[in-house]
Amino acid sequence: MGDILAYEADILGLVKEFLNFGEFQETLKSFSNECKSKGKPLPRSSGSAVRDSKTLLVQKDLLATFEDGDRKSFFELWEEHIPAETRNNEPLSQKLEFYLHIHFAIFPLKHSVGQILNKGSVGDNQLSYFLVCLTEDGKQGPGWKLCLSLYYYSEVVPYDQGHPPSVDGE
Repeated sequence: MGDILAYEADILGLVKEFLNFGEFQETLKSFSNECKSKGKPLPRSSGSAVRDSKTLLVQKDLLATFEDGDRKSFFELWEEHIPAETRNNEPLSQKLEFYLHIHFAIFPLKHSVGQILNKGSVGDNQLSYFLVCLTEDGKQGPGWKLCLSLYYYSEVVPYDQGHPPSVDGE
C-alpha cells in the first residue's frame, strides 16, 4: 500500500494531464475540486498556458499524421520537435522510432482490406522505405540494434552477416 501512496501524486498528475489533453474541461474541474476536497496532492502545470497550448498542437499534429499513415509529415514533425540529441542518443527514443517505422510500413496493408496493392503503390513505397531503414538505420545505435534482434531480420536484410547486429553478435 505504501508503494501506491508514493506514486499517488504522479498518478493524479497523469489523470489531470489526460483530461486536459482530451479537452474534458468539466471533468477536469470536477476532478480538481474533488482532489482538493480530499486533500490529495495535485501537481501544478509545469509551464505557461502558451507553451502548453503549443505542445498540445504539436501532439495533435503528430497524432493526426500517425493515424492518417502520413509517414513523411509525421517524421518532419518528429525531427522538428524532438531534439536530435534525444533521437540519436536515447535508446528508448530509437526503439520508439523503430516501432513508428513498422507502423508506417504496415499501415497501407492494415487499411486496404480487400484491395490489392499494385506495384508502385503507396504500400510498396512505405515498405521499401522501411527496408531501407532496416539496412541503413540499423547502424545508428543500440535502440535499433535491440529492435532488430527482436525481429528476425535475416529474410529482409540481404547478407545479414555484414549487418551490424550480426557482426556484434547480438
